[in-house]
Amino acid sequence: MRDYRLPLLMILCLLVGCAKPLVNESRAVAATIKTPKIAVSQSGFLDTLDNDRYRLQIYAAGQATLELTVGEKICDGSLCLSPDGFNERYLSRSYPPNLLRDILGQRVIAGLRNAQIEAKENGFIQRANISGEYDIVYEKDGGSQRFRDTLNRVLIVIRHTD
Repeated sequence: MRDYRLPLLMILCLLVGCAKPLVNESRAVAATIKTPKIAVSQSGFLDTLDNDRYRLQIYAAGQATLELTVGEKICDGSLCLSPDGFNERYLSRSYPPNLLRDILGQRVIAGLRNAQIEAKENGFIQRANISGEYDIVYEKDGGSQRFRDTLNRVLIVIRHTD
Protein backbone atom coordinates (compact mmCIF):
# COMPACT_ATOMS: atom_id res chain seq x y z
CA MET A 1 0.00 0.00 0.00
CA ARG A 2 1.44 3.37 -1.02
CA ASP A 3 1.74 6.32 1.32
CA TYR A 4 -0.06 9.30 -0.25
CA ARG A 5 0.55 11.74 2.61
CA LEU A 6 3.62 13.43 1.12
CA PRO A 7 2.14 14.12 -2.36
CA LEU A 8 -1.09 15.29 -0.73
CA LEU A 9 0.86 17.63 1.55
CA MET A 10 2.80 19.03 -1.42
CA ILE A 11 -0.41 19.73 -3.36
CA LEU A 12 -1.98 21.37 -0.31
CA CYS A 13 1.09 23.63 0.14
CA LEU A 14 0.96 24.61 -3.53
CA LEU A 15 -2.73 25.52 -3.33
CA VAL A 16 -2.31 27.54 -0.12
CA GLY A 17 0.73 29.34 -1.55
CA CYS A 18 -1.26 30.45 -4.61
CA ALA A 19 -4.27 31.65 -2.63
CA LYS A 20 -5.33 35.26 -3.10
CA PRO A 21 -4.80 37.54 -0.12
CA LEU A 22 -7.72 38.06 2.22
CA VAL A 23 -9.35 41.48 1.75
CA ASN A 24 -10.37 42.85 5.15
CA GLU A 25 -11.76 46.12 3.81
CA SER A 26 -12.23 47.69 0.38
CA ARG A 27 -12.86 51.41 -0.07
CA ALA A 28 -13.53 53.53 -3.12
CA VAL A 29 -10.91 56.26 -3.54
CA ALA A 30 -9.89 59.07 -5.82
CA ALA A 31 -6.11 58.87 -6.09
CA THR A 32 -3.41 61.04 -7.60
CA ILE A 33 0.20 59.90 -7.79
CA LYS A 34 2.63 62.22 -9.53
CA THR A 35 6.36 61.64 -9.50
CA PRO A 36 9.02 62.18 -12.15
CA LYS A 37 8.30 58.56 -13.28
CA ILE A 38 4.58 58.04 -12.49
CA ALA A 39 1.60 60.22 -13.35
CA VAL A 40 -1.89 58.89 -12.64
CA SER A 41 -5.03 60.56 -11.32
CA GLN A 42 -8.22 58.50 -11.38
CA SER A 43 -10.72 56.64 -9.24
CA GLY A 44 -10.13 53.19 -7.87
CA PHE A 45 -10.08 51.03 -4.77
CA LEU A 46 -7.86 50.80 -1.73
CA ASP A 47 -8.00 47.33 -0.18
CA THR A 48 -6.74 46.56 3.30
CA LEU A 49 -5.34 43.05 3.11
CA ASP A 50 -4.16 40.68 5.82
CA ASN A 51 -0.91 41.31 7.76
CA ASP A 52 -0.68 45.12 7.32
CA ARG A 53 -0.71 44.97 3.52
CA TYR A 54 -2.56 47.19 1.08
CA ARG A 55 -3.58 47.07 -2.57
CA LEU A 56 -4.25 50.26 -4.51
CA GLN A 57 -6.05 49.78 -7.82
CA ILE A 58 -6.57 52.77 -10.12
CA TYR A 59 -8.90 52.55 -13.13
CA ALA A 60 -9.40 54.58 -16.30
CA ALA A 61 -12.17 53.69 -18.74
CA GLY A 62 -12.80 50.46 -16.85
CA GLN A 63 -9.21 49.25 -17.22
CA ALA A 64 -6.69 49.03 -14.38
CA THR A 65 -3.97 51.59 -15.09
CA LEU A 66 -2.09 51.01 -11.83
CA GLU A 67 -2.15 48.24 -9.26
CA LEU A 68 0.24 48.40 -6.33
CA THR A 69 0.36 45.79 -3.59
CA VAL A 70 2.27 47.14 -0.62
CA GLY A 71 3.62 44.93 2.15
CA GLU A 72 7.05 43.46 2.78
CA LYS A 73 7.59 44.09 -0.94
CA ILE A 74 5.91 46.55 -3.28
CA CYS A 75 4.53 44.90 -6.42
CA ASP A 76 3.04 46.60 -9.48
CA GLY A 77 1.62 43.48 -11.09
CA SER A 78 4.69 42.51 -13.08
CA LEU A 79 7.57 43.65 -10.86
CA CYS A 80 8.18 43.31 -7.13
CA LEU A 81 10.73 45.48 -5.37
CA SER A 82 11.85 45.96 -1.81
CA PRO A 83 10.40 49.15 -0.31
CA ASP A 84 13.85 50.78 -0.51
CA GLY A 85 14.16 49.67 -4.15
CA PHE A 86 10.71 51.06 -4.97
CA ASN A 87 11.51 54.36 -3.28
CA GLU A 88 14.79 54.68 -5.15
CA ARG A 89 13.21 53.81 -8.50
CA TYR A 90 9.96 55.82 -8.30
CA LEU A 91 10.06 58.23 -5.34
CA SER A 92 13.28 59.17 -3.53
CA ARG A 93 16.03 57.08 -1.97
CA SER A 94 15.92 59.42 1.06
CA TYR A 95 12.48 58.16 2.11
CA PRO A 96 12.05 55.55 4.85
CA PRO A 97 11.06 52.10 3.52
CA ASN A 98 7.63 52.17 5.20
CA LEU A 99 6.56 55.47 3.55
CA LEU A 100 3.98 54.11 1.10
CA ARG A 101 2.61 51.58 3.62
CA ASP A 102 2.15 54.31 6.23
CA ILE A 103 0.41 56.61 3.73
CA LEU A 104 -1.99 53.87 2.57
CA GLY A 105 -2.59 52.90 6.22
CA GLN A 106 -3.36 56.55 7.09
CA ARG A 107 -0.59 56.62 9.71
CA VAL A 108 2.15 59.07 10.62
CA ILE A 109 5.20 58.21 8.49
CA ALA A 110 7.67 56.51 10.80
CA GLY A 111 11.37 57.07 10.24
CA LEU A 112 11.22 60.54 8.66
CA ARG A 113 14.19 62.47 9.98
CA ASN A 114 13.69 65.99 11.31
CA ALA A 115 9.89 65.52 11.42
CA GLN A 116 7.38 67.56 13.37
CA ILE A 117 3.82 66.37 13.92
CA GLU A 118 0.86 68.63 14.62
CA ALA A 119 -2.37 67.00 15.78
CA LYS A 120 -5.64 68.12 14.17
CA GLU A 121 -9.23 67.34 15.05
CA ASN A 122 -9.59 64.70 12.30
CA GLY A 123 -5.94 63.79 11.72
CA PHE A 124 -2.52 65.39 11.70
CA ILE A 125 0.05 67.34 9.72
CA GLN A 126 3.57 65.95 9.51
CA ARG A 127 6.38 68.15 8.23
CA ALA A 128 9.93 67.08 7.52
CA ASN A 129 12.75 68.97 5.86
CA ILE A 130 16.29 67.78 5.25
CA SER A 131 18.26 70.17 3.04
CA GLY A 132 19.02 68.55 -0.30
CA GLU A 133 16.99 65.39 0.49
CA TYR A 134 13.31 66.25 0.97
CA ASP A 135 10.83 68.94 1.92
CA ILE A 136 7.67 67.06 2.96
CA VAL A 137 4.24 68.12 4.14
CA TYR A 138 1.96 65.13 4.80
CA GLU A 139 -1.58 65.80 5.96
CA LYS A 140 -4.30 63.39 7.03
CA ASP A 141 -7.70 64.99 7.42
CA GLY A 142 -10.58 62.59 7.99
CA GLY A 143 -10.84 60.33 4.95
CA SER A 144 -8.15 61.99 2.87
CA GLN A 145 -4.38 62.12 2.82
CA ARG A 146 -2.07 64.47 0.95
CA PHE A 147 1.69 63.84 0.75
CA ARG A 148 3.76 66.49 -1.01
CA ASP A 149 7.54 66.67 -1.36
CA THR A 150 8.40 69.85 -3.25
CA LEU A 151 12.10 69.01 -3.49
CA ASN A 152 11.60 65.62 -5.20
CA ARG A 153 8.39 66.64 -7.05
CA VAL A 154 6.30 63.88 -5.47
CA LEU A 155 2.56 64.22 -4.85
CA ILE A 156 0.34 61.47 -3.45
CA VAL A 157 -3.31 62.32 -2.74
CA ILE A 158 -5.83 59.72 -1.63
CA ARG A 159 -9.41 60.74 -0.92
CA HIS A 160 -11.91 58.15 0.29
CA THR A 161 -15.12 58.60 -1.69
CA ASP A 162 -17.42 56.13 0.02
